[in-house]
Amino acid sequence: MNSEQKLDLNRCEHLGHLGRLLDVKLKDLLPSKVDMLELLLRDGLQHAPTYLPVQAKLWYADQFVKAGYKRIEVTNFSHPVLMPQSADAEEILFQVYNLDSVKQNKPHLKVYAMTRAAFGRVAECAQKGYPPDTVTFTISAEDLHGRRNSGRTRDEYWEEIPEFCRIASENGFKVDCAIASAYGSGMAGPVPVENVMEIIDRALDLGIRDFTPCDSTGESNPLRSFLYMAALVDRYSKYDNEMTYRIAHFHEARGMAVANTIAAVLGGARIVETTIGLGGGQPAFFVDGVPGCGSGPLYTNSWEVGNCSTEDTLVALDEMGIDTGVDIDHVLALGRTFEWTMGRSLPPWCTKAGRPIKQPVEWNNAELNIAYIPPYPPNVSWADPSRYKPASANFIAKQFEGRKLRWDPWEEKVKKVEEEEKGKTAVYSHGGFGQPGFVRAPETAPRRWFLLPKKK
Repeated sequence: MNSEQKLDLNRCEHLGHLGRLLDVKLKDLLPSKVDMLELLLRDGLQHAPTYLPVQAKLWYADQFVKAGYKRIEVTNFSHPVLMPQSADAEEILFQVYNLDSVKQNKPHLKVYAMTRAAFGRVAECAQKGYPPDTVTFTISAEDLHGRRNSGRTRDEYWEEIPEFCRIASENGFKVDCAIASAYGSGMAGPVPVENVMEIIDRALDLGIRDFTPCDSTGESNPLRSFLYMAALVDRYSKYDNEMTYRIAHFHEARGMAVANTIAAVLGGARIVETTIGLGGGQPAFFVDGVPGCGSGPLYTNSWEVGNCSTEDTLVALDEMGIDTGVDIDHVLALGRTFEWTMGRSLPPWCTKAGRPIKQPVEWNNAELNIAYIPPYPPNVSWADPSRYKPASANFIAKQFEGRKLRWDPWEEKVKKVEEEEKGKTAVYSHGGFGQPGFVRAPETAPRRWFLLPKKK
């Protein structure tokens, strides 16, 4: 894109003539790598109608870090009456901070706080020796959503934000300004990208250097997601060494969250925030049967909302050749584990379908193989390890005995199967983009799975 060429957002929003704005090929817009941030322990749980115990949160935090995550959200320091899922905020931050995996890998720990009192609670944690790296507050890009989400308009919020910055500076953590309804408001409709820029510019004057533009209620579409992120990059890329803002944070409401995330990456996002299980969204009004929590009764069109699915996003990025730095097969297993934690099947596709296959497998190439017909009704059908058992040349030949068969483009792969399978453990994935073959379960000694919380 020419540096002097400005984006006519209104024109492109309606006509979609991206080709007239871009002088590069689509693939040239793809990065080789993005950083992932897992939202589960904060945003991923706040829409849930039940409280998740400390032990469960701690186990998942440990698993995320071991899976390669360099960034995780930990908790929310908002009032525990309003946010019962985070009533254990100090305990969770302490326990996560002291995990052996966290001490060894040093991931970026992010928490939320929306008031002076909440920032004060985080400061007390820092003074006791377990500070987060970043404390985030959320300001809405339009006031109707702001009133429901934080109880304040933008002008009312700006009276408090300088105090957030002072507390952070005195206690050694950074402030992140999350901008809600950046791509549109469930209360008011489309929001101009200029509203987002106005907040960023004003926060920059206060010394804030970290920003998270959020599609808080799933109002965006892929074109808008691309254009808004591209507009932010066009305006702020000269400050890339001084600030973070290239963050894709999209919520699900209409089946477009993964597409919006990919579009934002094409527009310049380099950090992707998602959650396993597609959890999150507006803080729950009912928690463990108690009404009056969160930000009031539902203000979105659908109850079925949440953050963009970690499982589906990881597989999509990996299939496109974008390195996430995360053990995707382990995260898919965590997604299935989380369904047991929540006691129900969850929406992500890839916990069921697995990765796309890269060469012939046995189970669906055997004629009239009814062994894989699921029980009725087929509520749960997933790509279990047996579905990745590679088909050998002999197996394929038997299926087509007496018939003409072209062996391209997988002839060399199937001819190597019998030799490659000798002495190997079970196959559980086809791996990702550019990986030469199957991923097999590692041979590891049995270990106890649970963690004992540290004592304060």
